[in-house]
Amino acid sequence: MLSSLLLVCLSLGVIGATFDDAVIYTVAEFVGLTGFLALELRRISHMARALVFLSLALPAYAFASGSFDADLTLSALHRGAYLAFFLTSLSFLQHAAGRSPLILRSGQVLVMQPPGRRYLVLTFGAALFGMLLNLGTVGLLGTMIAKAVGPGDDAESTRIANIRRKRMTLAMLRGFCALPMWSPMTITIALVIAAIPSLSWGQMVIYSAPMTVLFLLIGWGLDRSGYARAPLPDQPPAPSLLKLLPLLTIVVLVPTTAFAASQVLGTNLITALLICIPFLSFGWIFIQERGAPTAGTLRKTAGIMGRDLLPSLPNMRTEIALFACSAFIGVMVTASVDTVRLGHAIIALGLSADTLLVLSAWLVFGLSLMGISPIISVTILAGTLPNLAALEINEVVVGVMLLTVWTISVNATPFSAAVRMSARLVTVEPTLLGMRWNGLYCLISLGILSVFLLVAQ
Repeated sequence: MLSSLLLVCLSLGVIGATFDDAVIYTVAEFVGLTGFLALELRRISHMARALVFLSLALPAYAFASGSFDADLTLSALHRGAYLAFFLTSLSFLQHAAGRSPLILRSGQVLVMQPPGRRYLVLTFGAALFGMLLNLGTVGLLGTMIAKAVGPGDDAESTRIANIRRKRMTLAMLRGFCALPMWSPMTITIALVIAAIPSLSWGQMVIYSAPMTVLFLLIGWGLDRSGYARAPLPDQPPAPSLLKLLPLLTIVVLVPTTAFAASQVLGTNLITALLICIPFLSFGWIFIQERGAPTAGTLRKTAGIMGRDLLPSLPNMRTEIALFACSAFIGVMVTASVDTVRLGHAIIALGLSADTLLVLSAWLVFGLSLMGISPIISVTILAGTLPNLAALEINEVVVGVMLLTVWTISVNATPFSAAVRMSARLVTVEPTLLGMRWNGLYCLISLGILSVFLLVAQ
């Protein structure tokens, strides 16, 4: 429970620092983040633990060498605390969504569609689910897919069942992984905007959202062209897609409420969203428990949040450590880069801004296949590329590139949580699912991104 309270302390510090620069809020961020990481250090992944130690080593080395910059370190601390707050806030919504009967009913609607429209419904539906459940989408829909597709009674029916399971899994994975390109409720958006403060979600989404639709339609086209359409026996009537309207209402309500709050509070959309999510989650749980009298429902809802939700906040300990420490390291490292000299060196090599962006995108993708998370490469590039003044790189294009290549990378790399979880649910190797089954889709998407960068920059 202490870890949960430290995350609450951290979150209150970030919210306070948004409106006031009082020292107490910085202290709350420091105590919350460092205390949480210290308590959870033995329970996080090896990669996350390495990043924690690196985060400690960088300011220690700067202090020992006489180059310690207190303002820079505080800026890095605030960046890390902000991303930890982001994940903590999203946990409220995931908890409310995970216990909602509406989510289960909507998932059944997606999975039980007829073959002609199953792929499109699943891939776009997974994108909507991802906004509310995050990685829980893969677990929920993946389990439903596994249950909906039987093992088969003979060799031929087993072969068909395996193909159907593969197609449905790819539809779900591609839709879910496209989330960073359009949703304001992803850690990728928060990371990019934190690294490039002059950027806004709206500036990027006008380019990335249409590209999202294009990518998902390409996935549908590959699915349609990859398999012969054989006549099927009579199918039971499919659930009406109108049953997804309540889910769509929630997906629209959350960012709409955040936008209204951002106008009232005078903050950016992402920060307003994070402040609103706990209250919206309380309201959603209240509606789920509305059978009791109002006063009793309020007490029951408060009890659920205190008894079930708060203790579960540290469950994202590895993700919090990864993102918070990556953000901290990104600030510390990029501040030491001589962007003027680097920019002139790049020009001397004959590289233009558009070529550099294309090479950066392929670099992030290639590194992800070797196990180097986009968290690290995107953080460093976001802090470096816009500051190469000699190249006059458009920061909006940088933001779109980073969101898009993150999406492509987590579709393909066998080290991504989404690919590994999906592979486990359909009992195949992550390398087979990510690199072989999904490889052509990712290469085509990366090619389209490259053309966009050459034209836009």
